[in-house]
Amino acid sequence: KWVTQLSSTTDIIESWMTVQNLWIYLEAVFVGGDIAKQLPKEAKRFQSIDKSWVKIMTRAHETPSVVSCCVGDEMLGQLLPHLLEQLELCQKSLSGYLEKKRLIFPRFFFVSDPALLEILGQASDPHTIQAHLLSVFDNTKSVKFHEKDYEKIVAIVSKEEETIELDKPVMAQGNVEIWLGQLLRMAQQSLLCVDTTA
Repeated sequence: KWVTQLSSTTDIIESWMTVQNLWIYLEAVFVGGDIAKQLPKEAKRFQSIDKSWVKIMTRAHETPSVVSCCVGDEMLGQLLPHLLEQLELCQKSLSGYLEKKRLIFPRFFFVSDPALLEILGQASDPHTIQAHLLSVFDNTKSVKFHEKDYEKIVAIVSKEEETIELDKPVMAQGNVEIWLGQLLRMAQQSLLCVDTTA
């Protein structure tokens, strides 16, 4: 009996760690932020998962014996596989969402999922893109915003600190993948104008 309990405890702890790792990854995405608004069905599913997760963690805190906590009853053995299945559904939807964003702005294919989630999750503030520009654009370290208009991009700056004024400002409003595409086209156009006048 003792060997069976230890074996079951090991299986449950392994399952628990898998669920916990996926929960941590998805919590950053679905608790608040812009992505939760874009994926309301998955955000609601995650809220339900989160409630169950809090119950599991409360129970673990209240039950000092690991074996008693894991195999005292069938709750964890039944709940953890269900939570994993639901978390995987959330992750699958999230992957589909990221794929759509990458198809709209193909340079996102060169950005890792965590970095892309950070870009999309902070999209309501266009100034946060600065940290990711080098991974999205060739040799663009930063962009300059208009002094008075918070969302108006007026220039790009290279790693070598060379500044290229844009022919027309780009408004960093709406979906980040759209205005980044506009910024890319305007940067190319502006560079072409600089090249032809040089």
